[in-house]
Amino acid sequence: MSIIVAVRKGDTAVIGADTAESEDDLVIRAEYIVNHSKLVQAGDSVLGMAGWSATQHILDAVVREKKVELDFSSATSIFDSARALHEVMKSDYFMDPQEEKDQPVESSQISALIVNRNGLFELESYRSVAEYTRFWAIGSGKRLAIGAMHALYDRCDDPEDIARAGLAAACDFDDGCCAPVELKRVALSAT
Repeated sequence: MSIIVAVRKGDTAVIGADTAESEDDLVIRAEYIVNHSKLVQAGDSVLGMAGWSATQHILDAVVREKKVELDFSSATSIFDSARALHEVMKSDYFMDPQEEKDQPVESSQISALIVNRNGLFELESYRSVAEYTRFWAIGSGKRLAIGAMHALYDRCDDPEDIARAGLAAACDFDDGCCAPVELKRVALSAT
């Protein structure tokens, strides 16, 4: 499992993630894995990926090979990009789009937070997109991270401090998350 957090405050957004992988009840720490990052750079956006590591490898390949034009600048463009990405994931990477027997649409098997100069967004597996004004988390330690960030948001000026607190809470108390963590800062556009 994973914990991905993102915080926007003032003119900065921060995205962070733990660096462990898991296989069933086995947790593999970053010191044993060369490619332990869960953060993907896609143009001027940074995506934090939770869930199956295969979806991150697919997204890395799509970005690297420019298989589809990806635009993460707004909720609408993220949705359109997710639709195009879904088709490529099925046709070129053999993704299984089924999660549940009674699901309303095919799943893209992607759970991601996205930060860029335009803000903080969540893309979930059925391609719905949410934009957040302050902070959010996805993954195994989501509730712990959100609680920690909520407690600090109005007290701290630096979004990195808030993100670190969310990551620390998840890594300390959720058995699916594990330090060390990584963080990236992104400058927000002036509104």
